[in-house]
Amino acid sequence: MKTEITRLSRITEYEQSPDTALFTKDTVAAIRNCSLSTIERDRWAGTGIPFLKIGRLVRYRKSDIRFWLDSHHSVQSTTQAQHCGGGK
Repeated sequence: MKTEITRLSRITEYEQSPDTALFTKDTVAAIRNCSLSTIERDRWAGTGIPFLKIGRLVRYRKSDIRFWLDSHHSVQSTTQAQHCGGGK
């Protein structure tokens, strides 16, 4: 029987890993608090977190995830987000 990994356990694993660690789209979705479809759409559009292709596998480096997250500005309103380029 397959055990369900919780969002909290994925985030904890991410936080405790070195910057060179590789993660699946499931972990990235947990960190971003979004769906797997959003991760895949962003990857196809070229707007998401940089990734590695290892054979057929897609993996994300912790350092790339952190850089991508840090490059997005926090906003307090929709109006502010529009002035910041959509919150990016």
